[in-house]
Amino acid sequence: MTHKAPILASSAAFTVRQATEDDIAEMVEVINAAFDEENFFANRPRTNREQLVEHFRSGYFLLAYKASRLISSVYYELKGERGYVGMLAVHPNNQGCGIGRTMMQAAENMLRDHGCKVAEIYVVSVRTALLPIYRKMGYQEAGTVQLPEELREKLTMPIELIRMEKQL
Repeated sequence: MTHKAPILASSAAFTVRQATEDDIAEMVEVINAAFDEENFFANRPRTNREQLVEHFRSGYFLLAYKASRLISSVYYELKGERGYVGMLAVHPNNQGCGIGRTMMQAAENMLRDHGCKVAEIYVVSVRTALLPIYRKMGYQEAGTVQLPEELREKLTMPIELIRMEKQL
């Protein structure tokens, strides 16, 4: 029997709760499906069980369920007055319905509740369509970051990360 965390938010459309490590198998499927469009520059799945276990050691995940089916997840990490939000994933069947925005707001609320003043995200440079979406959510470009060598070796083209920030 697996333990499920309490529901943090609920609407007619879906419920949001904190993830536990018991959710990892389901999370891997949804995250990899959501990031499938990145296959043109990354010749590997977006994540795996081991990577998510590692993320649970440094941060937290929120999950959104619709009719008891996982449809979205987002990772957040507390870093003092700064917080990080990443790996936002919405299953392709549920994209374009505002779930991503709701999940970002939920993660930002968690950061705010823990004293963070700034939320930080990273956007892959070749995913230019994401920049205006995050700008609408209040994020602004704040520089670029080169990927570590071990990640660059797994890519089919050169990319960098665009760091974006939002005052909370």
